[in-house]
Amino acid sequence: MAIDSRAEVDAIKPVSRPMEVGSSRNDDEIFARRPIYTISLLVLMGFLLLSGALNLYSASGGDAMFFSHMKQMSVGIGLFIVLAFVIQPKHLRTAAYWFYALVCLGLVAVLVGGHIGWGARRWITLGPINGQPSELAKIAIALVAARFFAEMQQMTAYRLRDLWLLALLVAVMFALIFPQPDLGTASFLVLIVCTQICFMPIEWRSIAMLGSGIAITLPIGWHFFLLSYQKTRILSFLDPSYEPQGKGYNVQQSLVAVGSGGMYGKGFMHGTQTHLKFLPMSHSDFIFSVFAEEHGFLGGSLLLLSFAALASIALLIGRQSKNTFSALVAIGLGAFLFIEFAINVAMVLRMFPVKGLPLPFFSAGGSNLIVSCAAIGILISIDRDNRGKFRNRHRHVYRN
Repeated sequence: MAIDSRAEVDAIKPVSRPMEVGSSRNDDEIFARRPIYTISLLVLMGFLLLSGALNLYSASGGDAMFFSHMKQMSVGIGLFIVLAFVIQPKHLRTAAYWFYALVCLGLVAVLVGGHIGWGARRWITLGPINGQPSELAKIAIALVAARFFAEMQQMTAYRLRDLWLLALLVAVMFALIFPQPDLGTASFLVLIVCTQICFMPIEWRSIAMLGSGIAITLPIGWHFFLLSYQKTRILSFLDPSYEPQGKGYNVQQSLVAVGSGGMYGKGFMHGTQTHLKFLPMSHSDFIFSVFAEEHGFLGGSLLLLSFAALASIALLIGRQSKNTFSALVAIGLGAFLFIEFAINVAMVLRMFPVKGLPLPFFSAGGSNLIVSCAAIGILISIDRDNRGKFRNRHRHVYRN
């Protein structure tokens, strides 16, 4: 599915266009006006919030971390309601660059006087508020990229030089997040934007040039930019015996937990790897291992299907969107939720280096939970806008 950037209103043809009263609608148009996507997102979000809360309760033993998670969940649900049923996509478009600038200011504040925890400076405290601006950057970068393409209309495919402003915006956030240090989140922002770019017409020669540039700079990044612990993560991924008592140990214990769950799992609160403290970081990085051990292959598969459904619905909402901005925001947020899930699961299964990316709705940490709820809220807002729920209800005749 490619997005034609020649005209804003023609960027993505909606499946449903309101017609004059008395005119006929085909089955696709009638289906598109039903709240099927909104209802599906509500059900999936409810399932993931409940499953994540119960899983964290098991991983933490119901301590203060769990109750903090529940407080953050209430904040996330409140923000979700506002974004889903009050804020319109056109308001998000207007505020995209302002929100980006605000997040960048937060990232600068983290580098200047942020809170240090787990060997990294990623948190900032403002009165009763304590959070990670880098989590907000995931939504900010998706909004900015969508507005960039919505405003930059051209008749031909994009070339690298056409994307210099977008590249600069991404580079600024990357440069602010990388020194925290947080290579995982910084790289993840690039991945979100690349996913959105995949739905735009791009010159093949430009893609080849970009790929060649990345291949050339990888050795330079390894020797001059990666810190020692980041190199250790990659080496432990390639060979778990490289550091048997460090990162390699974490992944090995994770594999034991996942494998011991079998087909049906050991049952809620009966995961031995977790409750006997063999599994490190069971409340955050390796929380999927807790779920897989207690609910088995079937539970893990259900979780995979849930996130795959989220991504699919996001793409369908993007396909029906009325303009390029809404479509690319839906694509970016769908990529955020599914790819972050996929990387986290691949990490605990030793299919990807340990990067510290959380599992949406599951990992402890209020910032990611709140941002994940916000992403679902924006998707519902776009779907409601596609169905005309933000239009004047007294109007009975619409024009294309």
